[in-house]
Amino acid sequence: MTFSAGRTTEPRRVVYVIASMITGGSQTHLLQVFRFIDRSRFAPSLFVLRDAGNLLDQARSLGLPVRTFGMGGTLRDPRDLRGLARLVGALRELRPEVVHGYLLRGNFYAAVAGRLAGVPAIVTSKRGLHRPAGASERLAVRVSNSLSHAITGNSPQVLEFTREVEGRVSAPLVMIPSGIDAVRFDPRAVSAQAGARLRGELGVGAAPLVGTAITFHPKKGFDLLFESMALLLKSSPEAHLLIAGESQMAPEPAALVQRLGLQGRVHLLGRRSDMPEVLSALDVFVLPSQSEGMSNAILEAMAMEVPVVATAVGGTLEVVEEGRSGFLVDYPDAAAMAARVSALLCDPQLRARVGTSARERVLAAYSAPAMARQMEDLYARLLDGKTR
Repeated sequence: MTFSAGRTTEPRRVVYVIASMITGGSQTHLLQVFRFIDRSRFAPSLFVLRDAGNLLDQARSLGLPVRTFGMGGTLRDPRDLRGLARLVGALRELRPEVVHGYLLRGNFYAAVAGRLAGVPAIVTSKRGLHRPAGASERLAVRVSNSLSHAITGNSPQVLEFTREVEGRVSAPLVMIPSGIDAVRFDPRAVSAQAGARLRGELGVGAAPLVGTAITFHPKKGFDLLFESMALLLKSSPEAHLLIAGESQMAPEPAALVQRLGLQGRVHLLGRRSDMPEVLSALDVFVLPSQSEGMSNAILEAMAMEVPVVATAVGGTLEVVEEGRSGFLVDYPDAAAMAARVSALLCDPQLRARVGTSARERVLAAYSAPAMARQMEDLYARLLDGKTR
């Protein structure tokens, strides 16, 4: 399909649609897009289906229009029909040239509303290895895929998963890897006392500190995390585990902590806005995911020169160069994860060498400015009719 767009000195309007702005990988990614997109070429706006979200104010602080639509975003809530009508009206009023959806519900409503409003280019996003659950989600995926002019994925594994699981996709599939702000996530930009302060608050002092940023969803691998920690304590009996992203134990992980004897060794930080400071306190970062698209958390740790041990799944296989910029283990091999973490804790020179290589890897391939340029180029190709 060809789009016509006359030359103009005004930046082209792009509307991003997402279900909520509660802290998560895609939401963090969007904030990076807003920080680094070239405002002389594109003028971004953010449409959020639900009204609540702890990152809404951060988005507004970046100087772009933000609107919420009071929707449930469940695909079955009666409020969503009214919200869809308001979404279409808002798009007709703003008249963007691109609408870009994020995650299943954002993709669906962006594609449907964008088509109804006559938006020239519809882009949807795939950011994880998530099979649609139930008939409504399968229908939503089919609809958004069929209405898209391009579909982005943040790793080759995500795009291949899309082809295999979601069937025939006629729109071009475009790989745009995640990118992070390597200026903000730079160990030299963080106070030397920040890590020590956090360790003091946790009461761990100079003990070995392993950390991660996950939720207690099974696919995030909390069982592997706790099992490997229990094994690690045999070789590093003073070690502690820090988890950003959760503020209280759910019943299943709480029972596992009790069974493995990890009481007093697991520290929950909840959702944090100061992740560079949190990461500066760690000796090793682990990512125990059962499945993963491309993790912002792992890129942030690598940029902070924290050595990483992660499961060999999804986009992590692209990011981590085994033995150079981090270490990969099979899921759910707790013994292998514990052994890799133990080796890093016992060898400061190895930690430093891997950490330095990890930051170099991020700077070379996963910077936020480079990611924003790739998105801009995609929009320009669509609008100039050059996508084949």
